[in-house]
Amino acid sequence: MGKWISALKWGAAALIAVAVIVLIVMWKRKGGVPVEAGFDSRIELTGQEIRRIEQIGQWEFLSVQAEVVADTVRSGIFSDDRLVAVYTGVPRIGIDMKMVEPDWVSTRGDTVALRLPAVHLLDKAFIDEARTRIFNESGKWSNGARRELYGKAYRKMLRQCLTASNLKRAEDNARRQFDAMFKAMGFRVVEIAFVK
Repeated sequence: MGKWISALKWGAAALIAVAVIVLIVMWKRKGGVPVEAGFDSRIELTGQEIRRIEQIGQWEFLSVQAEVVADTVRSGIFSDDRLVAVYTGVPRIGIDMKMVEPDWVSTRGDTVALRLPAVHLLDKAFIDEARTRIFNESGKWSNGARRELYGKAYRKMLRQCLTASNLKRAEDNARRQFDAMFKAMGFRVVEIAFVK
């Protein structure tokens, strides 16, 4: 029994000695154990995330409501025949993600660089033929003449809608949306270039 009491005394003395040493070390450091925190600024994009973005397909950034008047005149012996029609359409400007190059996205640290296809007309069938109104029609007109009038309206609407300022607006909208999307993924800097 005496050995147990002696061992307990020595154990208690050793425990007190260790506690005193720990307290002295902590007192000398005056701040406890130093901890270092670091931040890894590298952000990884997986192939699956890139494919999901590519699968968006056509991405519209600007649609322009348009209405144009097209007319044609055919000279006759006694009078002229005239055909006037009002065409309505919505040309949509954007990018097609299926046109991106294989290396369209690259990352370094907290920066992502994107090489996107140039903004362009997404759908060539933008005139709503059901809403076409004949404004004035005199004489008989063949289907070929009506198709020519449609072509005239189509080209006029393209000139009216695919202007440099509208293409720039669509590009600016694309920049804003891609910037927001990649910043939501954690990137701090988003560099965007459009490949002409």
